[in-house]
Amino acid sequence: MKKALLLILIAILKCAVVVLGQDNQSVLWEISGKGLAKPSYLFGTVHTASVKILDKFPKVMQIARSTDFALFEKGGNTIGNVEVAEIYSPPLDSVFTPEEYALVDSFFTASPFGSIKPHNNEASLQAMAQVVVMLKQKDSKEQDGSFDDIIHTRLQEAGKATFQLDETGQMARSEKTKDYRLLAKAIVVMIKNDFREKDITPADHFDPDLYASTLTHPMKLNQEASQFILNETVERHTIWLPKIELKIEEGSCFVAVGMNHLQYKTGLIQLLRNKGYTLNPVSL
Repeated sequence: MKKALLLILIAILKCAVVVLGQDNQSVLWEISGKGLAKPSYLFGTVHTASVKILDKFPKVMQIARSTDFALFEKGGNTIGNVEVAEIYSPPLDSVFTPEEYALVDSFFTASPFGSIKPHNNEASLQAMAQVVVMLKQKDSKEQDGSFDDIIHTRLQEAGKATFQLDETGQMARSEKTKDYRLLAKAIVVMIKNDFREKDITPADHFDPDLYASTLTHPMKLNQEASQFILNETVERHTIWLPKIELKIEEGSCFVAVGMNHLQYKTGLIQLLRNKGYTLNPVSL
């Protein structure tokens, strides 16, 4: 039961499936061509990764700071006319039992994030699950934000304008599909058990060690995505692509999104190529 819940969590966290034996490619890509005055960059992140990766690969932040502005999945200024929608997530004390609630609160209270009680009615269970994965790892157990959030913060501190790709309407539709109780159970199982992320990831799923040590991964650009990946990415890419095009035509832009959004025929690399842009991996 514990293993099953953890495998379900891996799916919920949108880890990308890999095909063994493929060539690994950089997760940072330069966007040029089609009359762009300046190059832009597309960076595939792992939300639960350690920020120490940025210290091992300083070129990532050097390039990010050299751009005019940045785009992230969430956070930053909106682009265009954004639909206003209420994103429903049930109160935490309605999805955890009293015993579970006390355990989860104790775990978060001992972390840089603090008690869940002040956020009982406004927390995202999926975000909490990602934080638990991150805090259970040796290299990121003291982090006070996700990998993406810390990049976002560093760029804002450097004076860069940041923009959000996701829209509240799509986020609200996605939230309605969540099995909150199942996700709550998985959070409890993870808190109770010691593990490395690699230990609970099936052999054909994302390899966190490969990403952390090399910032490369198989991109599978000529392969079809699984139905799960299609369900999680196609609608969002339809929303994102016009926003990305708008900003890269305005100036040099650093686009940081989850790595699975770069992969496959339906990923952003191939979608931008289909639009006439040139995308090449950047050696790190």
